[in-house]
Amino acid sequence: MKKFFALFMCLVLCFCFAGCKNTEERNEEAKAALTRVLNKEEPFTIHNADFNITTQQYLENFRFPTNNRLANQFAPCKYAFVDLDKDGVDELLVMDWLFNFLFLRYDEGKVYGYIPAINIRIPGFKTDGSFMTFQYNGYTDINRISFSGTSYEITQLAYKDDAANKYLLNGKPAKKSEVEAFFENRDKNTTEVAWTQIKQQ
Repeated sequence: MKKFFALFMCLVLCFCFAGCKNTEERNEEAKAALTRVLNKEEPFTIHNADFNITTQQYLENFRFPTNNRLANQFAPCKYAFVDLDKDGVDELLVMDWLFNFLFLRYDEGKVYGYIPAINIRIPGFKTDGSFMTFQYNGYTDINRISFSGTSYEITQLAYKDDAANKYLLNGKPAKKSEVEAFFENRDKNTTEVAWTQIKQQ
């Protein structure tokens, strides 16, 4: 009976492992789907928070709202694959000529798109998925993005404003030296994203 049970458990485990994709396979599947969207062969799903509607869009005709315009045309010029949420599967970043960013993510057979309402600094996007924003009032920050369905969340990892003498790590007050060390460590130990130019047809 024990031998039979052991054999049965071995078979169950074998089928379980056979049915599960490893990270490399999931990443290849994601990159293939994201590339089809980049090549305008397939649509992506995106949620418009202003109108609370979710639609499918093709990159070729994609338009998005901002505070001062109802519809802005997204004209892609560069792209890069980056693992933004550190799950071992790459997302696709697409930048347009006006430095707007479209984040594309593959999840369970679908590609989702996100246009964060922030100004991302170039250079400043790193291969570890962290990025800096461009602000007009003097402060500097480091952020990360995470996704859930059609929504996203931006988490601020570090913040420094010398003029206001304000320093934060993970949203909590910190010493200036600690925050500066965080920035310096990131500069030394992370790599800038390498962008690929999109050929214009």
